[in-house]
Amino acid sequence: DLPITFDNTTMPVKLVRGLPGTYNINGTGSQSYSNGIFKVQPIEWVDRLVGDESSNPSPSFLGEKINKLLLFRSRLVVLASDTVVCSRTNDEFNFWSKSAQSITNDDPIDISSSSTLPTVLYDATEVNSGLIVFSSNQQFMLTTDSDVFAANTAKLNYLSAYNFNHKTKPFSLGITSGFINSTGKNARFYEMAEVRREGEPTIIEQSKIISKKFPIDITLPTTSKENNIVLFGSVDKRDVWGYKYYNTGEKRVQSAWFRWELPANLVYHTIMDDVYYTIVKVGSDYNLEAYDVKTQDDTLTVGTSPDIYKVHLDCH
Repeated sequence: DLPITFDNTTMPVKLVRGLPGTYNINGTGSQSYSNGIFKVQPIEWVDRLVGDESSNPSPSFLGEKINKLLLFRSRLVVLASDTVVCSRTNDEFNFWSKSAQSITNDDPIDISSSSTLPTVLYDATEVNSGLIVFSSNQQFMLTTDSDVFAANTAKLNYLSAYNFNHKTKPFSLGITSGFINSTGKNARFYEMAEVRREGEPTIIEQSKIISKKFPIDITLPTTSKENNIVLFGSVDKRDVWGYKYYNTGEKRVQSAWFRWELPANLVYHTIMDDVYYTIVKVGSDYNLEAYDVKTQDDTLTVGTSPDIYKVHLDCH
């Protein structure tokens, strides 16, 4: 049983951003890249160096489909089937215990969810009290009651039972989290607040006011916490639905829904640094467009009208 080597052909790979310089690409000779390059390459996974399957068992994601990779508490987290597997602390590519005779706080964590319903875990988002993990019909909290997040202190608790569209991603709204439910005739946008280690969270359907119009095929949410805005899009559709909100402290003072129409069918969108970027498909071409969504102060002069049209979605 010693050692065990992961099969790189079935394991995740990494995308590494190289520094500007000169590289030899596929034996074609040296090429210069002033803005840097990106390399896709296999990961050098650490082998099992001590113990056997009894004293140092293999991580439970082996042989299962990996649904999600993310970082949490300086560990690489793998979601596969109904299990959450965390690497060693500050050693993201090592899923083996350091010793076969004792347990340390840095050892990997391998924990399963328990429920009467199927609990294939698809995605997760981090909050102050832990990691909210989503299955298609339930939510769990990966946390600890101790000051140390370790194999002998970690626990995966039941949190709530709301349907989640696993083709979408949960997202953070600052102090709350959002996710999409697509089980009915129309999609629903839920916001989860007051998430604690113990007790049930507060979950509100923020899309109730547009419940009969919110498209069922919404799969692309993107957020800007600085501008207090969430945008929802559908692949190969022009309409983008927006939710604008205003908080004072922990209180939601005002909110509103609106709808934009893009000049072509949406492929992907995101908001970065107050700029809304969209990739739209025009015939066989793909266009990258950017719109400024930042609120700007207007200098008003007597006899003039304020420029209130900040965002243009018609390629201008």
